[in-house]
Amino acid sequence: MEKGEGSSSPRGRPKRSHIRKTEVISYEKSVVQLSKEGRQTHLVVDRARKTPLNTHGRSYSTVFDNTSPQYNWLRSGWIVEERRIMLTGRLYRYYYDPIGQVYGTRYEVEQIWAYIDMNKNKKKHEVIIID
Repeated sequence: MEKGEGSSSPRGRPKRSHIRKTEVISYEKSVVQLSKEGRQTHLVVDRARKTPLNTHGRSYSTVFDNTSPQYNWLRSGWIVEERRIMLTGRLYRYYYDPIGQVYGTRYEVEQIWAYIDMNKNKKKHEVIIID
């Protein structure tokens, strides 16, 4: 390979040829696009928080649920908040379950689902005592 060719950057890290970006929409429009279950979760989260979503001064937020193509892996009733910091452009994602509990990563969400599914599939043994 000649200098300047290849798939690595000067520091030896692979180049990022495809960075997935979400469509930039307003917070209000993102809430309207939620499914019925997503809107219910949004209400639960908004009521539980001291400050409502999208009220952080130096950032803007949008919310999505499983009806959005990027988050079609989410289960019904779960939502994700994407919060972008205006100064740095950094994107933070927060995942909320239908009861309003927050999770920081997709991995955490999938672990919770695995735990729920595992416990749902366990058979409950009942003991019947006859006198």
